[in-house]
Amino acid sequence: MSKILLGFGYLTWIVCNLAIIYGIGKGAVYLINRESFGEFIMDLAFGMIMLFCIVLLSFLSLLLITMLFGSKEMKEKIENWTNINI
Repeated sequence: MSKILLGFGYLTWIVCNLAIIYGIGKGAVYLINRESFGEFIMDLAFGMIMLFCIVLLSFLSLLLITMLFGSKEMKEKIENWTNINI
């Protein structure tokens, strides 16, 4: 049962990341269609802040999935990336 939940957790994480990629594409089209330079800069700044928050939440959700369901390979990868002992 633990492996099934681990698989569903990783599947959910991957689907969320695909939605993020789709959102980045929609945001790029939105930026291209801006009429003034000021609107473009404000929307770009807001988009960068939102992108940072989304990437941070994605990494934290991956960390939570790994901590809850305990995949040894993923624990080792995250420990190598961040120096956080899980």
